[in-house]
Amino acid sequence: MAVTLDDLDVRILGELVRDGRSPVSQLAEAVGLSRPAVAERIDKLERLGVIRGTTAVVDPNSVGKTVTAFVSARGSVQLTPKAKKAFDQLLRSDEVLEAHTVAGDDCYLLKVRTASIASLNALVGTLTAPPLSLSTKTTIVMRTHCEKVGGILLGEDV
Repeated sequence: MAVTLDDLDVRILGELVRDGRSPVSQLAEAVGLSRPAVAERIDKLERLGVIRGTTAVVDPNSVGKTVTAFVSARGSVQLTPKAKKAFDQLLRSDEVLEAHTVAGDDCYLLKVRTASIASLNALVGTLTAPPLSLSTKTTIVMRTHCEKVGGILLGEDV
């Protein structure tokens, strides 16, 4: 459900997206409101679910996650209970950054980040082996030009 935001809410959100650790006093100065008014607006935005959390964005290379890939998977959208359990377990892996059910030839599109090609192969192997038995196509990222990451789980099912 969309939430109606005024210009000040949008400006506060913009400041928080740039630096989620900004103190309320700094935000207040940036948007021209008092500290209590900004704190109240932030509380409201959290209650409404507009702000879902605050996180640190970690450079993946610094923690050994040097391979980014997109995996398209095709198979049954209606997973058996055993396959659903395996898929849910895979989604909880810290290597899976995003997972989407998509329209078109494929059923799922996953964005993954792994430590090596071998670990990417293992992840893809989980998708292709029973009980999932999905067919996959993997595209390995050679260079990232732009990535906007909040690190916050936005999915509803996981």
